[in-house]
Amino acid sequence: MIQRQQRTIAGFGLIAAGVVVAILGYVGVSSETEVAFQLPYFASAGVGALLLMGGGAVLLVNGQLERDTDRLDEMEAAVRQLAGEVGRLADAIEEPAEHLRAVGEDDEVPPPRRRTRARKN
Repeated sequence: MIQRQQRTIAGFGLIAAGVVVAILGYVGVSSETEVAFQLPYFASAGVGALLLMGGGAVLLVNGQLERDTDRLDEMEAAVRQLAGEVGRLADAIEEPAEHLRAVGEDDEVPPPRRRTRARKN
């Protein structure tokens, strides 16, 4: 399998080669005045340039998808680790049920505190 860096270099190389083939095809077409003589340049250079540039684009997209998959795998592992840590912390701070009691009608419930803002001088 091709390594990522080699795949990227090959992809850009194929795209550059496709551009060169397209330019050579244009030069060949522009030197001919008859349409019948221009068609072979269109057929060979046009198809060749499209194939080269398409192959290069496939290599670049494939490399990007592989990088994205690796990043997603790393993030999934981090989320799983974080979920495990949060679960352990939640188990550690849970209070036993016998320490909790329901508030009855006779019990006085303190009013909620108001938050005060510090004034800036």
